[in-house]
Amino acid sequence: MFRNLVSVRKLIAGTLAFSLGCGVGPSPGMEEETGSAAESTQGLGATERAQASDRAYQWLKAQQDLTNGSALSGLVDSFDDWWNATERKQIVYTYDQAVAAIAFMAKGDRVRAEKVLDKLVAIQDPDGSWINSYWWNGYGEELRKHVGPVAWVTMAFMTHEKLYGSTTYRTPARKALDWMLAFKKPNGAISGGRTTWDIQGVWTDEVWSSTEHNEDVYNLFRYYAGKFSDRTSAYNDAAQGVKQFLDNVMWNNTTKRFYGGWKNNTGLLDPNVPMDVNPWGVLALGLSGTRDYKASLASVDNARGVGTVADPRYVHTLPYENTTITAYDFDWQYDCARANDQNGNYNGDRCADIWFEGSAFMSVAHYMNGNTAKADSIIDEIIKKQGTSGSLFGGVPYSLKGTSNNYWRMAQENCVSSTGWLILAIHRFNPFTGSVVNGGGNPADTQAPSAPSSLKVSSTTSSSVTLSWTASTDNVGVAGYDIYRGSTLVGSSSATTFTASGLSASTTYSFSIKARDAAGNTSSASNTVSATTSAAGNDGGHTTADYTANVTRTSSTQARISFKPTTSALYVDVHYTLNGGGQQNLRMALANGTWTQDVAGLSAGSRLEYWFTYEKSGPQYDSPHYTYTH
Repeated sequence: MFRNLVSVRKLIAGTLAFSLGCGVGPSPGMEEETGSAAESTQGLGATERAQASDRAYQWLKAQQDLTNGSALSGLVDSFDDWWNATERKQIVYTYDQAVAAIAFMAKGDRVRAEKVLDKLVAIQDPDGSWINSYWWNGYGEELRKHVGPVAWVTMAFMTHEKLYGSTTYRTPARKALDWMLAFKKPNGAISGGRTTWDIQGVWTDEVWSSTEHNEDVYNLFRYYAGKFSDRTSAYNDAAQGVKQFLDNVMWNNTTKRFYGGWKNNTGLLDPNVPMDVNPWGVLALGLSGTRDYKASLASVDNARGVGTVADPRYVHTLPYENTTITAYDFDWQYDCARANDQNGNYNGDRCADIWFEGSAFMSVAHYMNGNTAKADSIIDEIIKKQGTSGSLFGGVPYSLKGTSNNYWRMAQENCVSSTGWLILAIHRFNPFTGSVVNGGGNPADTQAPSAPSSLKVSSTTSSSVTLSWTASTDNVGVAGYDIYRGSTLVGSSSATTFTASGLSASTTYSFSIKARDAAGNTSSASNTVSATTSAAGNDGGHTTADYTANVTRTSSTQARISFKPTTSALYVDVHYTLNGGGQQNLRMALANGTWTQDVAGLSAGSRLEYWFTYEKSGPQYDSPHYTYTH
């Protein structure tokens, strides 16, 4: 995907289906490097990794909330980059939306996942495709339609169907599959899609077939062949052709790894060896089959060469603050040679770097291969670079150094792809199959969690009810909870609290909860509770162990948000939207131990959604979202 508006990426041999990156960064010099990605000096525990997953989830939610009120509300802003100090670039990339949706599902948040998927359905082109990226206003940003991003959206549809048993997204999935099927080539490959870059403003077919996006489509054609009886033969034939292409054209049986792609216009192999095609091959095709796909993981780990295509190196140990990070680079080169884009413009240097998203690929693949220690050590290395404060909190950048990867200049900003894949790695989730990875060939999980218990009403306002309950247990782990108002699903939560918002004042509602694990097994329902919302204009207050929060009506057009911490805070920021409009982020004013912020421009029935970011004894925390009706 084109994420640098100054210079077009250098698409050497043009074989990558789409970019997994997020922008550009500076070009550092070559760094000293040693070690392998399995070597971590300080291993984290399961609790710390779960906390890192929760932080990543918070960052993804904040990125999704940024688009509220825009034409693409519901999609997730792809990365934390800016035109200047006050203006975001406001771009959403199609691949990133699929990663975010799958990550939300891995966290048990069906509602946010469906916000993404519903908006993608709404903007699907009549031909079944999506363009590679969009501005928030709905206009196209990168005017190419690549098979890779389209396949990933379909992958998110498949994951939703597998986890929830819903066929809601079958129609758009079929349209997307039929669009991709049109690019089938005689050698079995699905070619890259369409572009306006070869002839300015004119749609033409891409001339390449990448290993990457053929790995993307393989399981999709297999899965949906069993769902559409009139497409069974066509989809099975497509899957078989893709498999033959990957096994017989793209697999290098000498080096035991995949090539990057095939050039349909010349009939020649692209000899480039990007790292990601190897873990993705394992996740898509399995550990072994026609070829020994898992051998590609060892090929990547053991490649300690001089940095050429014939003698690559992928693992680097690079300095970061007062420590080092050992993980994987995107490409094979590290001599800091100058890179140019396809127009000849300088586009960074080919130095050693850490590619955080791709490192997460390797973690999931190693876990699938039964190497839990290596999978965990990779995760621990990624967590070293996770954001710890402000808008960076929970996010993970695309790369450490911002170098060229022989295709484009990698970003150093936090982005959806790396952050979402950290969640998938921690939860051992394989998006290629839409299911939890069974490390080392363990049997599939078919046991449902226990029912949530002790469901109770924690607080009410005129437009919301906050619930809490006792956690369920599961033989593998609880992924999340689905919240029902009567028989209607109204939300999901990965915690044991939830606020149902958008309710009517002075109205009684009933609620129940079901637990779900990552394999899609669902518990029986909890006890049912009833709650009556308060009268309009009265927030009712919210009290937790950390704070008491409230909204007070001060006039017909104004209200005051207040936040009183249990332990004095160095700062409290309030975030709010008014009637679903743009998000405001403000530092609250402190007086007599209470932080306040006045909100003007209200009228009868105005709906204020608000939440807080606050400091408590050093760490920073985020509150749940609350609502107030004026």
